[in-house]
Amino acid sequence: MSYWVSFDVNVTGGTISIIGADGDINARQRVSYKMIINNSHPISMSYHVKSGSPTVTVTNMLICTWDEYQANKTLLDSIEYFDGDTMPRA
Repeated sequence: MSYWVSFDVNVTGGTISIIGADGDINARQRVSYKMIINNSHPISMSYHVKSGSPTVTVTNMLICTWDEYQANKTLLDSIEYFDGDTMPRA
């Protein structure tokens, strides 16, 4: 079955490329892509180290079926995740 996965990835100390996603990553960014998930292909994220010795942190993962994503694309693409680091003080 096809799923849409979206997550924040923070890369420090190098550059990576995530299999299934476009481009190289060397900072914090949101990554989203379509993937096939079934009993023989469980959920996983694979990446290749392009340079350096990177530390990779993945947070704020969202997974839904591809059909659910297509039906709610505008809403899902507009979600902004709050991790507590950017809350304005009163």
